[in-house]
Amino acid sequence: MIRKVLIADDEPLIRSFLSESFKRLKKEIFLAKNGLDAIDIIDKEDIDLIITDIKMPKKSGLEVLKHVKAKKPNTIVIVITAFGKTNTAIEALNLGAFNYLVKPFSFETLKAIVAKAEHYQSLISENFYLKQRCYSSGSFDIVAVSTYMKNLLKNVEKIAISSSSVFISGESGTGKEVIAKFIHEQSKRKNNPFIKVNCAAISPTLLESEFFGHEKGAFTGATDQKKGRFELANSGSLLLDEITEIPINLQAKLLRALQEQEVERVGSTKPIKVDIRFISITNRDIQEEIKNNLFREDLFYRLNVIPINILPLRKRKDDILPLANYFLQKFSSENHKALKKLTNKAMKKLLDYPWPGNVRELANIIERTVVMDLSQTIQEEHIILDVPKKDVIQEKDQYLDEKLSDVEKILILKTLEKQKYNRSKTAKILGISTRTLRNKLNLYNREKTIN
Repeated sequence: MIRKVLIADDEPLIRSFLSESFKRLKKEIFLAKNGLDAIDIIDKEDIDLIITDIKMPKKSGLEVLKHVKAKKPNTIVIVITAFGKTNTAIEALNLGAFNYLVKPFSFETLKAIVAKAEHYQSLISENFYLKQRCYSSGSFDIVAVSTYMKNLLKNVEKIAISSSSVFISGESGTGKEVIAKFIHEQSKRKNNPFIKVNCAAISPTLLESEFFGHEKGAFTGATDQKKGRFELANSGSLLLDEITEIPINLQAKLLRALQEQEVERVGSTKPIKVDIRFISITNRDIQEEIKNNLFREDLFYRLNVIPINILPLRKRKDDILPLANYFLQKFSSENHKALKKLTNKAMKKLLDYPWPGNVRELANIIERTVVMDLSQTIQEEHIILDVPKKDVIQEKDQYLDEKLSDVEKILILKTLEKQKYNRSKTAKILGISTRTLRNKLNLYNREKTIN
């Protein structure tokens, strides 16, 4: 969708006519009376469409066109030429102009060309998103643009063909469960069950029953026979999410089930054969868990036939903007809103942030921006980020012996300094109101005066 339009022409009447025309088309308008002013606006604003005269003072329309294509190649440019100047128009098209208008032209002619430009832009956007969706699996897509992620997914495709157990590790929010689903849907078991057990969400006393099922009357409250997740996953895949949360006493039974490929329901002595592909997930340091006797080493080796470690988002920055644009499209569609566009400054802000919450955090921030902000273009200030966790940790480690209020003071003052004493930006980064920040600073000043 074209939202911002730059009109560059040294003739006041042409600028006025085009300005009124685009107002009727509900566009935001920028005006330039020479090529130099046009280039200045192009560098400062995220312009979607440029209408430029060929012949202008200071810089010609062709020079403007060359500048745009060098700096922002996806920006649409329509040139205006005098009647009979077709050679100049052809030169402009060769340089990358979308189309040309011959003076004089009507509003209907302009409207038709703009409609074609918007259609072209939508095709470019669609193609962009399709390129980002490098891997598709059933009902979901995996955005993989970085060399690391492309290589990982190529390896995962090879892994999926086997029935070997897979152990996926990585920080929270990196997409471990998405990779697990991808493995299942790329395997020969894709038409069979994909069962998930969140080991941290189930009470330890009920986990054995959830895994293996139970017979009627096996324990208080067991009023009916129940199949466990192992039986439900038979012939398919079983995802053990947060595997390190399984109590140590239950790990021995899990190991036996893996080795024998059979389970016994609680309250029964009859073994039930199962054929399952096991996929385990953890965000913890599994070697540390083993060292502290919280996880059985023999169970780990049984689960860790094929290890996969997913790097955090900050170590594969090439994926950040494609993911952001993917989520923009997804959440705009889900909330029935026009597709928004990130400005250059907004993109830089996303790239500079360390993403402690990884892809999940990025998705949440983009969704919040889409839902809460009514503007059509996402500016830098629209993206509200959390204070980077690593910075907070560093502050706490450095001032461990200080009072909590002192840590807060240091964090506020350092953030204010980093933001060049811009109180509004500082408040947004810290997640507090400008008024709260002002009150805190006034308090610090009073303390300084007293001391």
